[in-house]
Amino acid sequence: MMQRTTSQDWVKTIEGGKGYSAVETGMFRRLLDRMPTYAIFRMLTKYVQKGQYVLEAGCGYGLSSFALAESGTDVTAIDISEKLVKDLNMLKETLGGSIKEHLTVRVGDIFRLKELMQTFDVVFSDGTYEHFLNADDRKNILDQTHSVLKNGGICFIAVPNLKNPFFSSVVDAKMPAMHPFTVKNLAKEMKESGFDVLETGYSFVNPGFEQWVKSQWMISVIRVANSVFGFLPRPVQKMMAAHLYCVARSSRSMSLLREQ
Repeated sequence: MMQRTTSQDWVKTIEGGKGYSAVETGMFRRLLDRMPTYAIFRMLTKYVQKGQYVLEAGCGYGLSSFALAESGTDVTAIDISEKLVKDLNMLKETLGGSIKEHLTVRVGDIFRLKELMQTFDVVFSDGTYEHFLNADDRKNILDQTHSVLKNGGICFIAVPNLKNPFFSSVVDAKMPAMHPFTVKNLAKEMKESGFDVLETGYSFVNPGFEQWVKSQWMISVIRVANSVFGFLPRPVQKMMAAHLYCVARSSRSMSLLREQ
């Protein structure tokens, strides 16, 4: 029988000190400055237009949300962990400026997105969807996403590429169990839940990975690899990528979803 993982399991992990380090302002600022080098963030910004409202479902550190807010996009970031949300709100106040003006960080459950009582142009999730090992749980998440997306809104999901043996070994050492996605089966799940898939792709590593790397020369190698990764043939990207993503458009009737 397949193990059932819930959002509360992830809370126990991050509040137990695993998976995430304590939020430190200096490190966070450095990682935030490097977000434009992250292929998944660049792809996300391609689908975010001026004046739109964006939701990050299961934000973790929320680097993408902070970066979008700093550029002037109105973003709501939710996470199930009260402790993490408290830390991020303190960080938001410290960083101030456009981040403080445009970012809302609140406690929320991705299984109850309709309780937000708001609709969004873009809903994204980076590094959350894979933690739910039960297919019914993941379908529920996608149904909830439909319910808060405006007509024709964008759903953007990024997950680890566990087919990469090096990255998989790092994940195994620091994270709880994850569902092993490929771009093909991630796109299939989204199609089966009523999304029209627009594109899929790969990314090397995100800036947050640098917090786990102690060697400065290795960080330099990672940064160079990130800068050239997008120019590599797709089969090579598939082999080397730490992350993969799927971008899709909601094609289900909002009125029908709200009746469910």
